[in-house]
Amino acid sequence: GYNPLNVLDNASGFFSKAMYSGWITLRLCLFKRYFLKRGFGSDLGKLNVVDNMTNGVFYLAWMLYFLNYLEVHTGLAIKSLFSVGATGTLVFGLASKDIASQMISGITLHLSDKIFEGDDVRFSDGTSGKVERLGWFETMIRNSDEVVVGIPNTRLSGQRLYNLSRTPRSQVKQELRVSYDDADKIPKLLKTIKDEIQKSCPKLITDGSRPFRAHWRNYEDDHLQIVVDCHFLIKPTGNEYWDNRQEMLEAIFRAARKTGVQFERLVRIGGI
Repeated sequence: GYNPLNVLDNASGFFSKAMYSGWITLRLCLFKRYFLKRGFGSDLGKLNVVDNMTNGVFYLAWMLYFLNYLEVHTGLAIKSLFSVGATGTLVFGLASKDIASQMISGITLHLSDKIFEGDDVRFSDGTSGKVERLGWFETMIRNSDEVVVGIPNTRLSGQRLYNLSRTPRSQVKQELRVSYDDADKIPKLLKTIKDEIQKSCPKLITDGSRPFRAHWRNYEDDHLQIVVDCHFLIKPTGNEYWDNRQEMLEAIFRAARKTGVQFERLVRIGGI
């Protein structure tokens, strides 16, 4: 049976056993990560997922080993730690409910293969940024303002996820406002816009698999609406995307200058 004197008499032994076994566990984790790096190479996303999963297995094995050691040498079984009556069981159950939910959500995110550390992501609730750390209980996301936010995994697991880092194509869509006085110049403007974009953006998709459009769309009260819609073989994130977007806008501006078309400004009238 459980003898509290055994715990006091062997306190130093328990402490040293915990330290030695913990040190061995940490060394195993380091060796394991070294071999994972050799196996996965530059695929850091999958490496981190497998690394976290195997770390969890090692730490769980260490905990079970030490609890078994306590039971053998003191008679203190794990079930005795929680056998404190109905009230204690209820308190423990309520306290562990959120922890279990977080853990399950973390495992789901790790196993889903939908998100890795380093990915640029956007969730359906508007949360967006780069995944800094994918943990068991929360995920750290760095926003565009460099602020890192910790978000519980239970909040993320049930949402729609848009992984921008795994999207190989992007879209740039621009609405133009043209004066009614320049209506007769619009056909030439549309052709010139497409020609300029093709010359300026080498990764423009023109094989028909994606739209490449420059169309007169609508009559508005104070302008004619033109919409330019282009797709590119560029991920919708990072410097390459924004540089390409700028190239497209500059191409549209050059086309307007060449055809003598003036874009209408959007006038907002404020009220009192």
